[in-house]
Amino acid sequence: MTTQIGKAKRGSRLGDDSKPERLESSSIAAQVHDVLMERILDMELPPFEELSEARLAAEFGVSRTPVREALARLARRGLVDILPQRGTVVSPLSEALIAKSRFIREALERPLARLAAEKLTPEIEALLTREVALQHTFANLTDDQSFLASDERFHALIAKAAGFESIWDDVREAKFHMDRVRRLSLLSQEHMFFIVREHEDILERLKAHDVEGADRSIAVHLTSVMHELDVIHARHPEYFTRDAKS
Repeated sequence: MTTQIGKAKRGSRLGDDSKPERLESSSIAAQVHDVLMERILDMELPPFEELSEARLAAEFGVSRTPVREALARLARRGLVDILPQRGTVVSPLSEALIAKSRFIREALERPLARLAAEKLTPEIEALLTREVALQHTFANLTDDQSFLASDERFHALIAKAAGFESIWDDVREAKFHMDRVRRLSLLSQEHMFFIVREHEDILERLKAHDVEGADRSIAVHLTSVMHELDVIHARHPEYFTRDAKS
Protein backbone atom coordinates (compact mmCIF):
# COMPACT_ATOMS: atom_id res chain seq x y z
CA MET A 1 0.00 0.00 0.00
CA THR A 2 2.79 2.43 0.93
CA THR A 3 4.66 1.86 -2.31
CA GLN A 4 1.52 2.03 -4.42
CA ILE A 5 0.47 5.33 -2.91
CA GLY A 6 3.92 6.76 -3.39
CA LYS A 7 4.25 5.59 -6.99
CA ALA A 8 0.77 6.62 -8.06
CA LYS A 9 1.04 10.11 -6.65
CA ARG A 10 4.70 10.99 -6.97
CA GLY A 11 5.09 14.28 -8.82
CA SER A 12 1.54 15.47 -8.11
CA ARG A 13 1.15 18.98 -6.71
CA LEU A 14 -1.22 18.14 -3.88
CA GLY A 15 -1.42 21.68 -2.60
CA ASP A 16 -2.58 23.08 -5.95
CA ASP A 17 -6.03 24.66 -6.30
CA SER A 18 -7.08 22.76 -9.43
CA LYS A 19 -10.12 20.54 -8.88
CA PRO A 20 -8.62 17.27 -10.24
CA GLU A 21 -5.65 17.51 -7.88
CA ARG A 22 -7.85 18.31 -4.88
CA LEU A 23 -9.86 15.17 -5.64
CA GLU A 24 -6.65 13.20 -6.03
CA SER A 25 -5.40 14.42 -2.66
CA SER A 26 -8.70 13.41 -1.08
CA SER A 27 -8.31 9.91 -2.53
CA ILE A 28 -4.82 9.61 -1.05
CA ALA A 29 -6.11 10.81 2.32
CA ALA A 30 -8.77 8.09 2.23
CA GLN A 31 -6.15 5.41 1.54
CA VAL A 32 -3.87 6.68 4.32
CA HIS A 33 -6.88 6.80 6.66
CA ASP A 34 -7.85 3.20 5.88
CA VAL A 35 -4.33 1.86 6.46
CA LEU A 36 -3.89 3.74 9.73
CA MET A 37 -7.34 2.72 10.95
CA GLU A 38 -6.56 -0.96 10.38
CA ARG A 39 -3.26 -0.58 12.21
CA ILE A 40 -5.04 1.04 15.15
CA LEU A 41 -7.81 -1.59 15.25
CA ASP A 42 -5.23 -4.37 14.99
CA MET A 43 -3.28 -2.77 17.89
CA GLU A 44 -0.25 -2.57 15.60
CA LEU A 45 -0.41 1.10 16.59
CA PRO A 46 -1.16 0.83 20.34
CA PRO A 47 -2.79 3.49 22.50
CA PHE A 48 -0.64 6.56 23.15
CA GLU A 49 1.61 5.81 20.16
CA GLU A 50 2.84 9.08 18.67
CA LEU A 51 1.86 9.71 15.03
CA SER A 52 4.21 12.10 13.29
CA GLU A 53 2.81 13.75 10.16
CA ALA A 54 6.29 14.04 8.69
CA ARG A 55 7.19 10.41 9.38
CA LEU A 56 3.89 9.10 8.00
CA ALA A 57 4.16 11.30 4.91
CA ALA A 58 7.63 9.87 4.25
CA GLU A 59 6.41 6.31 4.85
CA PHE A 60 3.50 6.65 2.43
CA GLY A 61 5.46 8.70 -0.09
CA VAL A 62 2.95 11.57 -0.04
CA SER A 63 2.80 15.16 1.16
CA ARG A 64 1.72 16.01 4.71
CA THR A 65 -1.66 17.37 3.55
CA PRO A 66 -3.42 14.00 2.97
CA VAL A 67 -1.83 12.65 6.15
CA ARG A 68 -3.25 15.60 8.09
CA GLU A 69 -6.68 14.99 6.53
CA ALA A 70 -6.53 11.29 7.41
CA LEU A 71 -5.58 12.04 11.03
CA ALA A 72 -8.42 14.58 11.32
CA ARG A 73 -10.90 11.96 10.13
CA LEU A 74 -9.53 9.41 12.62
CA ALA A 75 -9.85 12.01 15.36
CA ARG A 76 -13.53 12.49 14.53
CA ARG A 77 -13.97 8.74 14.99
CA GLY A 78 -12.26 8.88 18.39
CA LEU A 79 -9.30 6.78 17.25
CA VAL A 80 -6.59 9.45 17.56
CA ASP A 81 -6.17 12.49 19.77
CA ILE A 82 -4.78 15.67 18.20
CA LEU A 83 -3.16 17.60 21.03
CA PRO A 84 -2.42 21.29 20.34
CA GLN A 85 1.30 22.08 20.54
CA ARG A 86 1.99 18.42 21.44
CA GLY A 87 1.21 16.40 18.30
CA THR A 88 -1.05 13.43 17.56
CA VAL A 89 -1.30 10.14 19.46
CA VAL A 90 -3.41 7.01 19.13
CA SER A 91 -6.36 7.39 21.50
CA PRO A 92 -6.34 5.24 24.63
CA LEU A 93 -9.08 2.69 25.13
CA SER A 94 -12.10 4.23 26.81
CA GLU A 95 -14.58 2.13 28.76
CA ALA A 96 -17.24 4.78 28.11
CA LEU A 97 -16.71 4.64 24.34
CA ILE A 98 -16.63 0.83 24.35
CA ALA A 99 -19.94 0.73 26.25
CA LYS A 100 -21.44 3.28 23.85
CA SER A 101 -20.21 1.25 20.88
CA ARG A 102 -21.81 -1.92 22.24
CA PHE A 103 -25.09 -0.10 22.96
CA ILE A 104 -25.35 1.27 19.42
CA ARG A 105 -24.39 -2.05 17.88
CA GLU A 106 -27.00 -3.91 19.92
CA ALA A 107 -29.66 -1.37 18.97
CA LEU A 108 -28.94 -2.06 15.29
CA GLU A 109 -28.20 -5.79 15.29
CA ARG A 110 -31.00 -7.12 17.46
CA PRO A 111 -33.74 -5.92 15.06
CA LEU A 112 -31.65 -7.26 12.16
CA ALA A 113 -31.49 -10.70 13.81
CA ARG A 114 -35.26 -10.71 14.34
CA LEU A 115 -35.89 -9.86 10.68
CA ALA A 116 -33.28 -12.38 9.53
CA ALA A 117 -35.08 -15.12 11.49
CA GLU A 118 -38.27 -14.28 9.63
CA LYS A 119 -36.72 -13.96 6.16
CA LEU A 120 -33.76 -16.39 6.10
CA THR A 121 -33.36 -17.99 2.67
CA PRO A 122 -31.63 -21.29 1.90
CA GLU A 123 -28.92 -19.39 0.02
CA ILE A 124 -27.96 -17.16 2.95
CA GLU A 125 -28.34 -20.06 5.38
CA ALA A 126 -25.71 -21.94 3.36
CA LEU A 127 -23.37 -18.95 3.44
CA LEU A 128 -23.77 -18.54 7.20
CA THR A 129 -23.11 -22.26 7.70
CA ARG A 130 -19.96 -21.95 5.59
CA GLU A 131 -18.68 -19.06 7.72
CA VAL A 132 -19.18 -21.03 10.94
CA ALA A 133 -17.26 -23.95 9.43
CA LEU A 134 -14.47 -21.58 8.42
CA GLN A 135 -14.38 -20.15 11.93
CA HIS A 136 -13.83 -23.65 13.35
CA THR A 137 -10.88 -24.03 10.99
CA PHE A 138 -9.39 -20.64 11.82
CA ALA A 139 -9.79 -21.25 15.55
CA ASN A 140 -8.01 -24.61 15.21
CA LEU A 141 -5.20 -22.82 13.39
CA THR A 142 -5.22 -19.93 15.91
CA ASP A 143 -5.55 -17.64 12.91
CA ASP A 144 -7.22 -14.69 14.59
CA GLN A 145 -7.00 -12.34 11.59
CA SER A 146 -8.87 -14.74 9.29
CA PHE A 147 -11.26 -15.49 12.14
CA LEU A 148 -12.12 -11.81 12.52
CA ALA A 149 -12.69 -11.43 8.78
CA SER A 150 -15.09 -14.38 8.85
CA ASP A 151 -16.83 -12.94 11.91
CA GLU A 152 -17.42 -9.72 9.95
CA ARG A 153 -18.90 -11.69 7.04
CA PHE A 154 -21.15 -13.67 9.40
CA HIS A 155 -22.73 -10.56 10.86
CA ALA A 156 -22.95 -8.83 7.48
CA LEU A 157 -24.85 -11.85 6.16
CA ILE A 158 -27.39 -11.49 8.98
CA ALA A 159 -27.98 -7.91 7.83
CA LYS A 160 -28.36 -9.19 4.27
CA ALA A 161 -30.82 -11.87 5.39
CA ALA A 162 -32.85 -9.15 7.11
CA GLY A 163 -33.04 -7.20 3.86
CA PHE A 164 -30.78 -4.37 5.01
CA GLU A 165 -27.36 -5.33 3.67
CA SER A 166 -26.16 -1.72 3.45
CA ILE A 167 -26.85 -1.09 7.14
CA TRP A 168 -23.73 -3.11 7.96
CA ASP A 169 -21.70 0.00 7.08
CA ASP A 170 -23.46 1.79 9.95
CA VAL A 171 -22.78 -1.13 12.28
CA ARG A 172 -19.09 -1.12 11.33
CA GLU A 173 -18.92 2.59 12.04
CA ALA A 174 -20.40 2.05 15.49
CA LYS A 175 -18.17 -0.81 16.57
CA PHE A 176 -14.65 0.55 16.10
CA HIS A 177 -14.02 0.81 19.84
CA MET A 178 -15.33 -2.70 20.49
CA ASP A 179 -13.05 -3.97 17.72
CA ARG A 180 -9.94 -2.68 19.47
CA VAL A 181 -10.82 -4.68 22.58
CA ARG A 182 -11.67 -7.75 20.52
CA ARG A 183 -8.21 -7.71 18.93
CA LEU A 184 -6.80 -8.22 22.41
CA SER A 185 -9.33 -10.83 23.57
CA LEU A 186 -9.22 -12.92 20.39
CA LEU A 187 -5.57 -13.82 20.83
CA SER A 188 -6.87 -16.74 22.88
CA GLN A 189 -7.87 -19.87 20.95
CA GLU A 190 -10.31 -20.69 23.75
CA HIS A 191 -12.09 -17.37 23.22
CA MET A 192 -12.33 -17.97 19.48
CA PHE A 193 -14.08 -21.29 20.09
CA PHE A 194 -16.37 -19.56 22.59
CA ILE A 195 -17.44 -17.11 19.88
CA VAL A 196 -17.95 -19.95 17.38
CA ARG A 197 -20.36 -21.59 19.82
CA GLU A 198 -22.28 -18.34 20.12
CA HIS A 199 -22.42 -18.06 16.32
CA GLU A 200 -23.70 -21.64 16.11
CA ASP A 201 -26.48 -20.79 18.55
CA ILE A 202 -27.44 -17.69 16.56
CA LEU A 203 -27.47 -19.72 13.35
CA GLU A 204 -29.68 -22.42 14.86
CA ARG A 205 -32.19 -19.78 15.96
CA LEU A 206 -32.20 -18.23 12.50
CA LYS A 207 -32.64 -21.61 10.79
CA ALA A 208 -35.59 -22.38 13.09
CA HIS A 209 -37.10 -18.96 12.25
CA ASP A 210 -37.14 -18.36 16.00
CA VAL A 211 -37.50 -14.59 16.17
CA GLU A 212 -37.36 -14.25 19.96
CA GLY A 213 -34.54 -16.77 20.24
CA ALA A 214 -32.48 -14.97 17.60
CA ASP A 215 -32.98 -11.70 19.46
CA ARG A 216 -31.80 -13.24 22.75
CA SER A 217 -28.83 -15.00 21.16
CA ILE A 218 -27.50 -11.89 19.43
CA ALA A 219 -27.94 -9.86 22.65
CA VAL A 220 -25.91 -12.39 24.64
CA HIS A 221 -23.28 -12.50 21.91
CA LEU A 222 -22.85 -8.73 21.83
CA THR A 223 -22.34 -8.49 25.60
CA SER A 224 -19.51 -11.04 25.57
CA VAL A 225 -16.90 -8.38 24.87
CA MET A 226 -18.02 -6.49 27.96
CA HIS A 227 -17.36 -9.57 30.09
CA GLU A 228 -13.83 -9.59 28.70
CA LEU A 229 -13.28 -5.91 29.40
CA ASP A 230 -12.28 -6.29 33.07
CA VAL A 231 -9.78 -9.01 32.19
CA ILE A 232 -8.25 -6.93 29.41
CA HIS A 233 -8.13 -3.86 31.65
CA ALA A 234 -6.24 -5.86 34.27
CA ARG A 235 -3.77 -7.16 31.68
CA HIS A 236 -3.24 -3.86 29.88
CA PRO A 237 -3.99 -0.95 32.23
CA GLU A 238 -1.54 1.14 30.21
CA TYR A 239 -3.94 1.08 27.23
CA PHE A 240 -6.85 2.72 29.07
CA THR A 241 -7.74 6.25 30.05
CA ARG A 242 -9.46 7.24 33.27
CA ASP A 243 -11.17 10.14 31.52
CA ALA A 244 -14.58 9.01 30.18
CA LYS A 245 -15.38 10.15 26.65
CA SER A 246 -18.87 10.54 25.25
